[in-house]
Amino acid sequence: MPRTLKTIVPRIRRSIRDRGILASLSRVFSAPAQLFREHEAARSLARPQQRSDFDRAHNVDTDGDFDDWTHLSDLKIDSPNWIDGTNYTGIEPVRFHASLAALEIKFDDFTFIDFGSGKGRALLLASEFPFRKIIGVEFAPELFEIAKRNLQTYKTTHQQRRSIDLVCTDIVNFPLPPDPSVLFFYDPCAERVLRQVLCNIESSLRECPRQMYVIYIAPGNKAALLEAAGFLKVIARDDNHNFIVYGTKDEFERASQD
Repeated sequence: MPRTLKTIVPRIRRSIRDRGILASLSRVFSAPAQLFREHEAARSLARPQQRSDFDRAHNVDTDGDFDDWTHLSDLKIDSPNWIDGTNYTGIEPVRFHASLAALEIKFDDFTFIDFGSGKGRALLLASEFPFRKIIGVEFAPELFEIAKRNLQTYKTTHQQRRSIDLVCTDIVNFPLPPDPSVLFFYDPCAERVLRQVLCNIESSLRECPRQMYVIYIAPGNKAALLEAAGFLKVIARDDNHNFIVYGTKDEFERASQD
């Protein structure tokens, strides 16, 4: 469950950064009550829960810990960006498959990269597709280690790639490989961090123009940030499964073919 003392100081700092001192002071008085409510809510979730069909079928551990969520505040994460991270939950297989079905590509030409791969469910699902390479990027060592065990356990008759690279680092520090890529985001972070990641992607594209797709699950208000990026265009939107697929703009695709 979320550690109250661990979260209070970073939340105050983030509030000052995002809202300024005066607005933050007005929130300080309500913070203890809010954190207490979160603490009590987490306690109420600390009960045995039924494993997902996916985990039971494949004998893996990709579910969240409390009502299908794992709180980042329960984990030992060195990166200061943890306060801007989103709590972990596994992607629903139906939603994942719907998002990849929106891509009209030859999968073996592309590298699949999951930004904020957690316990690795999206990576396991991606291994059913003939991607050139699959990479998971995760900054929580505990989730990273669970993902490694899951990769060793997961085997299906439809699996087309068993070799998956796991990188334990903050997504803002991950250097993109110079490959045509499908970048997968299950809403892993706040806008501040996503903005840095988008800058990294754009820099990588300008250095090495290539075809690239961004799948963003549950974009919410981040859709405006993604659509404002100068190098992306919307190519598919699914409100039922709540995702948007972006592709690189024509200038990068043409340059990659020259």
